[in-house]
Amino acid sequence: MVVAVKRKEKPSEKFLRVLMVFLAVLFLLQGIIFSRAFMLPCLLMTGAYFWYSHASRREYEYTLEDGHMTIERAASSGRTVLHEINLADVEALASPDDPCVARYKKGGEEKIRKFDYTSYEENRPYYTMIAKEDGQKIKLLLDLTSEAISLIRQANPPAVKC
Repeated sequence: MVVAVKRKEKPSEKFLRVLMVFLAVLFLLQGIIFSRAFMLPCLLMTGAYFWYSHASRREYEYTLEDGHMTIERAASSGRTVLHEINLADVEALASPDDPCVARYKKGGEEKIRKFDYTSYEENRPYYTMIAKEDGQKIKLLLDLTSEAISLIRQANPPAVKC
């Protein structure tokens, strides 16, 4: 089973894009009116805009098969495997406000590394998964479907708390 997640753009990212376009146009006009020396900052700002547009695009895929979960980042240049988790190593899967994952929250009892692979959409629920990867506990924030949760429940029933 494959779950695809496309991250919603934040308002700050939209502001940054508008600012880069504004500065590129401003430098272009200054280069035309005053001096060609302003053409280099225009070119650099345009390059920065296209690099940022490519680098800020976030699309993730969660693949569940044969008791394993693979999380990949999908980009135009290809796919990058971020995590490979054995579902038997999942300690907990619950909603973020559930008591079983409360000790892993910010300011909680245990400090573990957190990875956020959610879409940031308000109407879409996300879940917290605590799992072991390479001998260390990690905290994953995921947008899972009900089918994906049921597959994880089949592979590791005591871990699923939602």
